[in-house]
Amino acid sequence: MNIINSLYENYLLNQISDSSVDVPEHVSLVLSEKDLSHPNGFLKLKEYIYWCCQLDIRVASIYVDVLDAEESLRSEMVERLVKKLGDFLPKLAPKIGFEVYSDDGELRFKGEGMKMLVYVSVGFGGRKEVTKAVLSILSDVRDGKMSSSDIFEETIESRLKVKHEPDIFIRSGGRHLSDFLIWQAVYSELYFTDVNWHNMRKLDLLRIIRDFQKRQRRFGK
Repeated sequence: MNIINSLYENYLLNQISDSSVDVPEHVSLVLSEKDLSHPNGFLKLKEYIYWCCQLDIRVASIYVDVLDAEESLRSEMVERLVKKLGDFLPKLAPKIGFEVYSDDGELRFKGEGMKMLVYVSVGFGGRKEVTKAVLSILSDVRDGKMSSSDIFEETIESRLKVKHEPDIFIRSGGRHLSDFLIWQAVYSELYFTDVNWHNMRKLDLLRIIRDFQKRQRRFGK
């Protein structure tokens, strides 16, 4: 890092710490499979998680958009993620916990952590998540475990994989969001960055956090 970037990072950090608005508790990020398959894609993911932890972000959800990828590529990406996270998880414990989901919504990897929780979803989008939750509820109604009159918004929310609502949704190097967390992200702030994933720096994340702190959130009002 050159001295100019270092000074600018410190400047942004001071602005963030001096703000009357807290850093977002939950930050969600959308990547493409090309982002992660880039030669430094996994290294950048590791760095990004470290940055979030340093900023005291409590939850980071990461969606890898593989809608156009073949099933074999999706499976390979999940396996690589599990291996990479498994390799450096001992270095992070007990700070950071992980949950990795494949495109069918199955939990493929889980690691405990006290300071921060990271969700990684490979192709398991919001439509699949909500559909899976509704089917689970209908199954309980059919089996007599609950009545249809017992179904409320909270009932669906309790069946979702990600239990936290993102404060801000980041799309790296693109202009279109995926359907990730469509239920949870209804009131999230959106941020589109032209910075490609493999070029993303900590100061880019700091800019996003500073921008978030300057916004007036309306929560749909």
